[in-house]
Amino acid sequence: MVAGAFALGLAACGGGGTSSSESAVASGSSAGSSGASSSAAASSASSTSASSASSVALPACATPTNPLQAITAVQGSTDTSPLAGQAVAVRGVVTAIFQADTQLKGFFIQQPVADADPLTSEGLFIYAPSAATVAVGDYVQVEGSVLEYKSSSDTRALTEISAPTAISVCGNGLSIAPVALSLPLTSADAMEAYEGMLVKFEQTLTVTDVSDLGHYGSVQLSSGRLWEPYNHPSLSASAATSANALNRMILDDGSTKAYPNPIPYLSASDTSGTRRVGDTVAGVAGALTWSSNAWRVHPSAAPAFVASNPRSTAPASVGGTLKAAHYNLENFFTTLGSRGAVSSGDFTRQRAKLVEAIAGIDADVLALIETQNDAGYSLDNLVTALNAKMGAGTYRYVDAGIAGDDEITSAMIYKPAKVSPVGNAQIITDSNFAVSGGIRPSIAQRFAALSNGGMFWMVANHLKSKGSCPSSSSSVEADYGQGCWNASRVTQAKALRDWVASLVSSSGESDVLMMGDFNAYLNEDPLAVLESAGYEAVLRRLPAEQRYSYQFDGTTGALDHAFASSSLKAQLSGISVWHINSEEPEIIDYTTASKTDDRYAVSPYRGSDHDPVVVGLTLGADAAVAATTLSASVPSTGTAGTAVSITNLSASNGSSLSVSWGDGTTESLATTVTGASHTYAAAGSYSITLTLTGSGLPAKRISTIKISAASTGGTTSGPDLFFSEYIEGTSNNKALEIYNPLSSSVDLSAYTVRMYANGGTTATNSLTLSGSLAAGGTLIIRHPSFTTTYTFPASAISSSVTNFNGDDAVTLEKSGAVIDGIGVLGVDPGVSWTSGSVATQDKTLRRKAGVTQGSIPGTSWDVAAEWDVYDVDSFGGLGAR
Repeated sequence: MVAGAFALGLAACGGGGTSSSESAVASGSSAGSSGASSSAAASSASSTSASSASSVALPACATPTNPLQAITAVQGSTDTSPLAGQAVAVRGVVTAIFQADTQLKGFFIQQPVADADPLTSEGLFIYAPSAATVAVGDYVQVEGSVLEYKSSSDTRALTEISAPTAISVCGNGLSIAPVALSLPLTSADAMEAYEGMLVKFEQTLTVTDVSDLGHYGSVQLSSGRLWEPYNHPSLSASAATSANALNRMILDDGSTKAYPNPIPYLSASDTSGTRRVGDTVAGVAGALTWSSNAWRVHPSAAPAFVASNPRSTAPASVGGTLKAAHYNLENFFTTLGSRGAVSSGDFTRQRAKLVEAIAGIDADVLALIETQNDAGYSLDNLVTALNAKMGAGTYRYVDAGIAGDDEITSAMIYKPAKVSPVGNAQIITDSNFAVSGGIRPSIAQRFAALSNGGMFWMVANHLKSKGSCPSSSSSVEADYGQGCWNASRVTQAKALRDWVASLVSSSGESDVLMMGDFNAYLNEDPLAVLESAGYEAVLRRLPAEQRYSYQFDGTTGALDHAFASSSLKAQLSGISVWHINSEEPEIIDYTTASKTDDRYAVSPYRGSDHDPVVVGLTLGADAAVAATTLSASVPSTGTAGTAVSITNLSASNGSSLSVSWGDGTTESLATTVTGASHTYAAAGSYSITLTLTGSGLPAKRISTIKISAASTGGTTSGPDLFFSEYIEGTSNNKALEIYNPLSSSVDLSAYTVRMYANGGTTATNSLTLSGSLAAGGTLIIRHPSFTTTYTFPASAISSSVTNFNGDDAVTLEKSGAVIDGIGVLGVDPGVSWTSGSVATQDKTLRRKAGVTQGSIPGTSWDVAAEWDVYDVDSFGGLGAR
C-alpha cells in the first residue's frame, strides 16, 4: 500500500463504520513506518517500509463521534500538535501497555502505515487512567482530546490523547516492527519524529548514570561512557559538551511510582545486586516518550544487561613500601541530623560501610575529607570502629583540633606500625583560602617511615564546592563552564601553593604529597595552578579512560587528586582509583528513608559518593629531626565561674609556650608544665589556642569550649521558654514541645536545643531554632522518622535532637546559656532517670501544670518534682499547654 492510501482510507470511512478501504500488512506480519528512513531524524533509523508490504484490509471500526484524524496529523511536524485542545478520533495498533495505577496509566498506539512526511511521528500515547481493556496487537479506535502535556520544568511537551471518551477494539493480531534508532543523535530534535512510537536500539549502549535507579526506576544510557567535558580523554571541553548533549537517553520502567519495589535492572535479587555505570545493554526496545526533560524508552521487553564493569574487591596494586590515600567520607558526623546520618541506625550503617572501605584501602597514611569538625571526637569514633575490625592499635588519628569554621573538616589517620608523625599538624591560615560560606582549611602533617626514616609532607585538601551558586548570574563566581566558585578555587589553589612552599622552606622537607577533593576536574583552572608550580598531577599516570573518581549528571570525571612535588615524583611507585562509589546506585547506600526495597549490605560499596585514590611510595632514607611537638587534653565544656583545666600538656623541642583562652586572656607557660587552668566570667563559646614555638615550624592546638551559665540547680533567673513535654513513642516516634509562658512573642533565633547521649558533655545533636513563638504558644520538634499517624501543625520542626532515650540529657539554651534541662548534663544514669517510683525509660514526660519556667537539674534530677509521667505513645497532650 502506498503512503497516501491510508489517508484515502480514512476519507472513505468518512464517519461510515463498515468501510474496509483501510489496508495494512497482513495479521502477524510487520508493519513499518516510512518516516523512519529519514537520515535527518536520527543517526540511524530503518524499518520495513509500509509501501513495500502487501496490503490487506484492516479491521473495520465503528463511526466515531469526533472527527477522525491520522496519528501523524495529530502529531504534526513540529514538537507541538496543530490539533492541540481539539476533540479527535484516532486509530492505531497497540504497541505497549502501562495501565496500572503505579505505571503510566495508559498505552501506546501506532499508525500501521506511515505518511510521506519524515518529520511526523506515527505513534501516540493514550492517557487512560480508567484502564481500558486492550492488548498489544489490538487495532483500536480512541476518541478524546489532544493534549500537550508538560510539567512546569519541562522544556518540551508530550503529545497525547487525554481523558478518552471512547476506546473501541476493532480487531487484533497485528504487529508493528520497531523503528531502529541509535545514539548519538544528529540533532537535539531528532527523536521528536518518533515520539510515541515503538523503537529499538540494536547497538550496545553503556550505562552512564544510575543515580535515579532507586528513586524512579530508571538508568541513563549512551553510546560509550560520557565524560565530564574538562576531563574528557581526547575532546576539548566545548566539543565534549556538544557531543554529550546528543548521546544520552533514559531507560525507564514504565512507571511513575517513586522508590519502586522491587528495584528494576539490578544484577541480583539479594543485597549483592547492583547496576554500575559502565555496564552495557543491547537491543533496548520500547515506547519512546518525553518527560522530566529527557527522552525515555519504556521497555516492551526486559533489557538484558551485561556486567561489563564488575566490582573490584580491592584497589589495584600501587607497589612501593608505603601506601598513602585519601577518601571523602560524605559527611561523617556523630551528631545526628545536621549532616550525614539522621538516626542512630543510619549512623551505624554508614560507619560500617566506611570501615569496610578503609580496611580495603589499607593505607599507611589516609587523608579523610568531610568528617565532622569537632576536635577529633568523630575521628576517635571512626578509629575505634576501625581498630575493632583490624586489630587494636592499627590506626591512630592526627589531632589537629578545630580546623576552620565549617561544620566539616579534613583529617588524617595513620598506622603507627608503619609511620610516625613528625611535629604537629599544620593548618593553613591564609585569608585567601577563606571563601564565601566559611573556611575548611588544608591540613598538613609530616610523616617519617619507620623502616628507614624517609619523610614526606601529607597535605589533606577540600576546596570550595561547585554548588550553591551566587545569586547574580554575572558574578565572577557564576558557572562559566567549570562550575560555580571557580575563581575562588583558583585563589585557594594559589594560597595552597604558597603555603606549602612555606612549609618546605621552614622544615627543609621538600617531599610533598597533596591529596583530597579539589572540586576541580583534571583539566580545570585550579589544578593548572598547581601543575604550573611544578607539582605532578599523578592521576595522569593512569590511562586516560581510568582518570575518574566521581559521577555527576551522567558524566564521569575526577574531583579527587594527588599532586606530588618535584622531589617526590621519582619516589612514587604507582596510583590507582578504587571505583567503589561513583559507579554504584545511590539506593544501596546507608540511608533508610524511603527505601521500600532496602538493598543495604555491610560492604565498601556506595559508602560515599567519591572514589578513594591510592598512591604507592618508596621513600629515600632521611636523618631524624627534632620537630616542635605539642599535645594536650583540652575540655570542651565548662561553667561560668568555675575553673576549667587543660591536662596532659606535653611540649617538646620548643622554647616558648602560650595559651590564648579566647576571652581576651593570653598567658605564657613554662614549657615544662603539664596543665593550665582558667575561669570564664560569662557563658559563651570560646576558642582555646595553645602555641609552642621553636627553631622550626610552630606547633598549635586549637579547640572550642562551650561555657554554660553558672547554676546549682533549681529555677532559672526569670520566666522564659521551657520544655513542656517530651513524647516517647515506639521506634522513632519521638517529639519535644517548647512552651512560651510570656505575654509577648519570642524571637527564636537566640535559642538552641542540644541532646547529650549517655552522660556525654559534647552534644550529639543540636538544633538552632528560628522564626518566632507566639505568647502562650507551643513549638513541636519531631523526629525525622516519626511514622505514627499524627497531624502536626505547620510550624513543627523535624530534627534528631529528639533522640532522648530515657537516660540522656537535653538542654534549652538562650544565647549560649542553659535555661532549661531534662536530665543532668555529664551524668549517665544507666538505663533511666529515676526518682522514687518514677522512671523515664519508655515514658512520655509532661511538665506539671504549676510549672511556669524552666529549671536546670544540678547534680541529680528529681523527675517527679516537675514532671508527670505517662506511658509510651501518649500523644494526647502534644501541642497544648
